[in-house]
Amino acid sequence: MDASLSKNTKCIQNESSLYSPNNTTDGMLRKAWIIEDVIRYLLKGGYKSETLQPFNEVLASEICRRLGFDHVEYSLAIYKDMVVSKCPCFIDVNTELITARQIMVDTIDDYDSYIHKLESEGIEDARIKMENMFILDYLMLNEDRHLNNFGIIRNVNTLKWMDVAPIFDNGQSLNIQYYDDNEMHVVGEGKFFYEIKPFKEIIQVVQDLNRIDIDKLQDLAAWFDDLLHQYQHMTYYSDQRIHKLCVLLNRQIHNLKFFLSS
Repeated sequence: MDASLSKNTKCIQNESSLYSPNNTTDGMLRKAWIIEDVIRYLLKGGYKSETLQPFNEVLASEICRRLGFDHVEYSLAIYKDMVVSKCPCFIDVNTELITARQIMVDTIDDYDSYIHKLESEGIEDARIKMENMFILDYLMLNEDRHLNNFGIIRNVNTLKWMDVAPIFDNGQSLNIQYYDDNEMHVVGEGKFFYEIKPFKEIIQVVQDLNRIDIDKLQDLAAWFDDLLHQYQHMTYYSDQRIHKLCVLLNRQIHNLKFFLSS
């Protein structure tokens, strides 16, 4: 924990501190694995001085819960004076995560061929589950859906592809540069397989948006506003910044409603 999350690297006293899976966990954020009541959890902080990522993870869980998307459940925790996200490990001794990057290393080169590969391996509703991830990314303006941030769960004993991995790693979202008092259209770009595309194009891969109940997100911005204010004494976010973040979120919900109506 100290080696991975502490702000003071001098606290590492011996080499045994380096014998940890934290040192080989992918990603740029500070993180650490812990065990509580025989359940393994990943704690993950923000990037450098930024503290929004843990809150974005919890927001993503709330959206997925309301819309019925399969996801990794994130909550907030306090480590020393730091707000971190906390989620259970979604694989076990019999399963493993195979990332999209590993799947696409040879003959698969685009979104449709990836979907066909999942379907050929017997994964049910593969397209809908992938679409759910892109709906979430649209709502949160997630810029970081690279090929290691999604994939499939495989049985390590039989090598059978079991399912699409639950949605995880949503921290790089709600970039404040996309805020504009006078603009309601979609701005910004996200990752779509090997391409960088505007969010307004990424959302168009969803074949039937009418299958989601957008009204379940009606008070989501107010919920997020309350969450951010609860931890304002630790993050030191100004009321103005919290307001802008919630306006961004509310705008994306409004834009998704427009797509639904059209």
